[in-house]
Amino acid sequence: QSLAPFNLPVKASSPGIFSSDQSGAGQAAALNQDTSVNSAQNPARHGSVVVLYATGDGQTNPGGVNGRQVQVSGVLPHPMLPVSVTIGGIPATVQYAGAAPGQVAGLMQLNVVIPNGVVAGNAVPVVLTVGSGHSQSGITIAVATN
Repeated sequence: QSLAPFNLPVKASSPGIFSSDQSGAGQAAALNQDTSVNSAQNPARHGSVVVLYATGDGQTNPGGVNGRQVQVSGVLPHPMLPVSVTIGGIPATVQYAGAAPGQVAGLMQLNVVIPNGVVAGNAVPVVLTVGSGHSQSGITIAVATN
């Protein structure tokens, strides 16, 4: 039996930041600039780079195949839509947003600078925006007092 055609809406992006406990909330799965794990016991400093991991970035250039390993050499896929991050409500500089080398396609790596104006704390909110899509609320990182 056939069905009548119908439209199925699809979002251009639906970003989500991975959490360290895999719940989708709380501490982000994040690395500090020295590649140590970001946590309340090991916070990032203002002006340093933190690495975040996310998914749902939409179409990439060049296109990829989800689940395939991203080659370390060559051009790494990056989102075609604009990418921005806020930390503690303050816009952060995104140094890199694209495929995570050596990992599976569909995993996005973000290298982000902690803005100087961010209030230090163990649970500073982080929001990723790709195009018009925003990541889930409740994801945080730890930021040290300098």
